[in-house]
Amino acid sequence: MTAETPPARGPLHDYVETSAMIALTAEFDSLATGRRQIPAGPVRSTVRDRTHDRSVLDYQDRMVRRSGPLFQHFLASVPGILEEMARVGTALSRLAERWSEQEGRGLTFYEGDAFDGTNGRTLAAVSQGRIATLTSSPNRANEPWFHTFADPAASRYFPGSLFELGTATLAEREEYRPFRDGVDFFYETAAFQFYGKDRARQVAHVADFLRPDAIAFFLEKFDHPDPAEYARREAVKDEVHKALYFSPEEIEWKRRQMLGRMSSGQVTLEALTEALRPFFDYVFLVWNGTNFSEVAASNSAEKMRAFIEVSGQPIIPDRFCCEAPVVRPLGGREQEDALWQRICSNGT
Repeated sequence: MTAETPPARGPLHDYVETSAMIALTAEFDSLATGRRQIPAGPVRSTVRDRTHDRSVLDYQDRMVRRSGPLFQHFLASVPGILEEMARVGTALSRLAERWSEQEGRGLTFYEGDAFDGTNGRTLAAVSQGRIATLTSSPNRANEPWFHTFADPAASRYFPGSLFELGTATLAEREEYRPFRDGVDFFYETAAFQFYGKDRARQVAHVADFLRPDAIAFFLEKFDHPDPAEYARREAVKDEVHKALYFSPEEIEWKRRQMLGRMSSGQVTLEALTEALRPFFDYVFLVWNGTNFSEVAASNSAEKMRAFIEVSGQPIIPDRFCCEAPVVRPLGGREQEDALWQRICSNGT
């Protein structure tokens, strides 16, 4: 699909048009083109000395090296997300080596509203083609960066919102053939909050894309029942992480211009968990960094166990980690199985 091809008018087109994602188009364009909020330097993990897996470090370095301005801004804004995406991506690549041979097919990964597709493109490359990736993004300035770095044989792009991409589009368009039978992995890249608080509706849309044994990841910035605790976590994010890459004036500009609209669609971790339960038997918290957390969900106990075992425990700087234990079940049938507790506590 070329940059001139308009996105399909999916079943939720009107839902998208009234969203904060569209209202903030100009602000996102200024970030994606590098006109504003350029980090002072490349994001680099502060816990590299505690990361002994060379593959994880290589994944981090590849993401930083082959990314556009908006993804670089994202890394500089979310404490620990560079390390976490590399941990998850490395684990999925290793699992794909096993599962693609067992199932006699390649696997698929779809990341919703994921900037210029840096994480997906990196995963496609690291997995050596075992995982085909699809990225959606409603911000048109991301598309040139995607095509600059993507291998078109392994990574595809949809120039529109994840809520404008439906299963009919996957079935009709030849470039999306690898994804017609559903995806093995879905990754929400902090996108839902830009479309409102209706997580049940949003998750239902995503569930249509998934294979029966898929694993879905939901990276979100969460609201907190205690406003003082939310504010404390925000201060840590700004003063310890973002201050490394942005001036006080730049941090204030984003707070004033964007964060109000962004935060209006945030929900609590408990609210997301409730929205996931009708669709997934196994729901786990797998990472936390200040007000950001990542949840993994699946209907396959076998594949969820394998992911938790292969990915291990996340390495999170102490000041950023606000959940204990970090990796833990949030709901579903896994509560009945003591083995889950052992896996979570060991992390290997």
